[in-house]
Amino acid sequence: MNQPRIKVCGMTSIQQVQELAALGVDYAGFIFYEGSPRFVGSKIAGEDLKSLTGIQKVGVFVNETVEAILQAAADFGLNAVQLHGDEAPELCKTLLDKVKVIKAFRVRGDETALAELLASYEDSVDYFLFDTRAQEYGGTGKQFDWSVLTNTSINKPYFLSGGIGADDVEQVKGFIKTNNVFSLDVNSKFEIEPGVKDMERVKHFIQDIQ
Repeated sequence: MNQPRIKVCGMTSIQQVQELAALGVDYAGFIFYEGSPRFVGSKIAGEDLKSLTGIQKVGVFVNETVEAILQAAADFGLNAVQLHGDEAPELCKTLLDKVKVIKAFRVRGDETALAELLASYEDSVDYFLFDTRAQEYGGTGKQFDWSVLTNTSINKPYFLSGGIGADDVEQVKGFIKTNNVFSLDVNSKFEIEPGVKDMERVKHFIQDIQ
């Protein structure tokens, strides 16, 4: 079975990020979108995050300018940026030679033209991410119908996101047996409150998914 990496998103505590690194989590996500209850804002100092090693740091942005994204990447030592809005392929490509780029697509599960949409971004990003479509951006805690991914030609490694929780281990294992999932992306189902993770729950999920 393909063993996917793990990304825990919506982090707001440097101590918890250190704990994720100690658990062997591959990616920590930090939301730079002010409309999110997990907005990292002033909760983590740029220098503190910059000096933290042992985990890949991903900044999540929604319809932000190239300049603001690159400034945040420099200030916080980001290894990758996740573009979660309506960013065009041209904007993604502008970032590509400066930082790893993950383009998020918000999916209902009944898309018929998803492959065509993905094809327009193939040369502009390093990874795709699939999350559940909702009126708000990100963090819905709900799943979409993953079968749309099985039925779509996907030519990039991708992150599977959208309401994955501790109770979904068997479902996830079944899906990754037949789909080339690069990384699982978890967030709200592992929280005590927005931005604060239940680290024991994260730890058990990592153990169970292996």
